[in-house]
Amino acid sequence: MQQTTDSPYYQVINPHPLLTPYIGCYWILRTTKASKLRRELILPDGYTELILNYGTSYFWHDRDRQIERVINTVHIVGERDFSVMVDLNGGLNQLGVKIKPIGLFVLLHQPLNLLANQILKPDELSVSVLQELYEQIYEADCDQSRINLLNKFFLKRLLTADLPEPLIGQALQIILQQQGNLRIDALADHLDVHYKTLERKFKTYVGLSPKTFARVLRFKNTYKKFHEIAHHDSSFFLDLGYYDQNHFIKDFKYFLHTTPSKYFRHRQSLSDEIVRRGLVEREMSKIYYPSAVELRHA
Repeated sequence: MQQTTDSPYYQVINPHPLLTPYIGCYWILRTTKASKLRRELILPDGYTELILNYGTSYFWHDRDRQIERVINTVHIVGERDFSVMVDLNGGLNQLGVKIKPIGLFVLLHQPLNLLANQILKPDELSVSVLQELYEQIYEADCDQSRINLLNKFFLKRLLTADLPEPLIGQALQIILQQQGNLRIDALADHLDVHYKTLERKFKTYVGLSPKTFARVLRFKNTYKKFHEIAHHDSSFFLDLGYYDQNHFIKDFKYFLHTTPSKYFRHRQSLSDEIVRRGLVEREMSKIYYPSAVELRHA
């Protein structure tokens, strides 16, 4: 992939096939030293991330909570239910891992609700093995060697770990297959579990409540459809679980901090490039779960 002075180099790589229940993809992001600063809005997409940064530091802005973090080496990003701003400086050199729901719990064995909407260093999580991975990859001589090291690391860690109870896998499978367009009380009834029990366990193993996680997935699907068909079907959102236009616009403004009409006029961003290159369109699961049922809003 060719990189111009002002255009980031971005590549998506599939993980080892045995890791697909846990890892969505690996990604590489680089900018030249001559690249100008770019501030980009990155949407939540239902994944957590491991970010290994070997170039210049960059900034992660939580605008709503007025929090800023500097990413200079290795960080874990928990499940998010809001968008963040990142500053892409010149001289970036990053390797990232998109981790599917449950994958991060299997890796860390820590309640993920404590990581929700957080970006944390390994020493803040008491996970020294991630710092060791960072150092090993730093010594690698090419991207393929780095990917091989990631595959080896995750194969050893994830395939030998204990899995969460099947209830969470079943709930995730249904939410993912319905792309967030379902009622969580109907989901709890289908699984024959109390709503509060499902919510508590989901927060532990995934990080967000099932309702919030479903909202993120529904908007991710809506965002893709918005680019594909909004110009010729102005009411497309009604088929995606939104009650009316106000409901759709409320979510749009929450995640993108602007209205649909304004966004169409200023929509070039890294998050758009990620959508076009298929990162957030990648299926999260076909793990060990049963088939889904229809639990629509209507």
